[in-house]
Amino acid sequence: MTTLYLTNGDAAAELLRATTLDGPVLPWRDALHEGPIVAGASLEGLSALRVAYLRRRFGLPDEALAVGFVDRDEVMHDHGAFDRIEIWLEHDLYDQLQLLQILDFFASVGRTEGVVLVQADDFLTRQRPETIGRFAARARPLTAADLDLAQGVFADLGRSTPEHIVARLGTLGDALPFLDAALRRFVEELPAPESGLGLTEARILESVGRGEATPRSLFRHVALGETAPFLGDWSFYRLLDDLAFCAVPLVEGLPHIYPTLETERDDYLLADLFLSELGEAVLAGEEDHVAMSGLDRWWGGTRLDGHKVWRFDRETGALGAPS
Repeated sequence: MTTLYLTNGDAAAELLRATTLDGPVLPWRDALHEGPIVAGASLEGLSALRVAYLRRRFGLPDEALAVGFVDRDEVMHDHGAFDRIEIWLEHDLYDQLQLLQILDFFASVGRTEGVVLVQADDFLTRQRPETIGRFAARARPLTAADLDLAQGVFADLGRSTPEHIVARLGTLGDALPFLDAALRRFVEELPAPESGLGLTEARILESVGRGEATPRSLFRHVALGETAPFLGDWSFYRLLDDLAFCAVPLVEGLPHIYPTLETERDDYLLADLFLSELGEAVLAGEEDHVAMSGLDRWWGGTRLDGHKVWRFDRETGALGAPS
């Protein structure tokens, strides 16, 4: 029997390769909480959009990115060469969005036979080669109903407004046990009504205000506040850049945006941060970040653009349309 293993990234892939697994391991390598998701797009079509976005957002070389996505997509289209496909993913938002895309693909090609989900309630990279295999006992075959659910949710994520995803919260059942919590956390990244801050942005300002003075310590501190941390360092520091280099800065002290080259990062990571006067006012709910600086950001298929954007009240659960 030939088996293909899918997992979230290179670190988990290396751990799986170090076990007794008997087939190739394909890392997914895409942070779908960043940038566009488009309803109805093919795997290749969405990959092209993702490459263009990731290149702009992170300053990555276009050609290397494109090759990685093309290679991944070719393996997926060759799924028929494998009798069994095992999907090894975690409980956090990063992985749950990957799970939706992977299952959407298998739904689109009508593949249910031999597709198995190994769902971990802990981070795979916290394991060792001799312990990661314990999750295999949880493997279960995926059903047509599982794929239909994932395909519907992924399509809703790709719509031009967040209403359909918010309406799904609390209705997703237990078939994909971590999906509801992950989507709820994603919704909390929408700007709040009073401050205009998503939850991660609010936690950044709160932490800076409490004296977490450097980007490096800030990243660790904000991650500790998450039930299931999902942001990588690049995504986190780009959010920090957005708060520091917007029209009306809320955070001061950064020397420049987070650099692409690792050799140029020390002065960034060790910079002393503090809130601007308006950053303190936004944190207190007295000023509105979006009203002052506007946004240019994707949330799934929703473009948060300008000064009038979708809002989500994290206290009441109410979604507000742009007005």
